[in-house]
Amino acid sequence: MEYFDDNFGSWNMDGGDREEMVDFYHETQKRSVWKICAQCECEVKILPHYAICNSCADANERGYGY
Repeated sequence: MEYFDDNFGSWNMDGGDREEMVDFYHETQKRSVWKICAQCECEVKILPHYAICNSCADANERGYGY
């Protein structure tokens, strides 16, 4: 089973610690707030201390965000 969010992207929940991962996913969702991503300017649900969404962070890591 796979989940997706704007903090970490895709979550593959097929491992042996699936229950812990699902709990962590739900806790992350509870703590996340709606914000405008500082890079793509889309409205995303991310943790309060994050400035950009996972898609932009991934692009930055590949060198596309600069």
